Amino acid sequence: MDTADLAGTYTYRSFFEVPEPVDDFNLLRFAQLELRLSVEPGGAISGILVFSEDGDGLLGMDITGKATSGSGVHFTLTGRGQPHTPISDFHYEYEGIVLPHWAEGRNQRQTLAGTVLRAEDHGSGDDLAPAGQTAGFLAVKRDA
Repeated sequence: MDTADLAGTYTYRSFFEVPEPVDDFNLLRFAQLELRLSVEPGGAISGILVFSEDGDGLLGMDITGKATSGSGVHFTLTGRGQPHTPISDFHYEYEGIVLPHWAEGRNQRQTLAGTVLRAEDHGSGDDLAPAGQTAGFLAVKRDA
């Protein structure tokens, strides 16, 4: 697989790292968003993690990063909230891989998997989200 194959739009889902079984899968939910990626020759990545989109435009984190290929595709991403928005203080770091495809698989979608780290505090007071929170993520590629 080539790093350029990362380009596209994904449904991004991240999950709290809860080791015990849960009765309600929503208890694991950290985020569900839209991830849009572009990849330049050489593996430079840019894009946006979309929190919402309406008539006023997008609310999201700008994504930058790098992809490399070898025995598989590995990528690192940095997400920063767009300036002058309610999430301008967001800063997250991502590390992941493209999951392998099964030759005999049916209806398999390209899926990214990895971990995310809240790299800096955001919010304040009772709404403070402290740095250091981690989660696992999956991002499933949508049709073009």
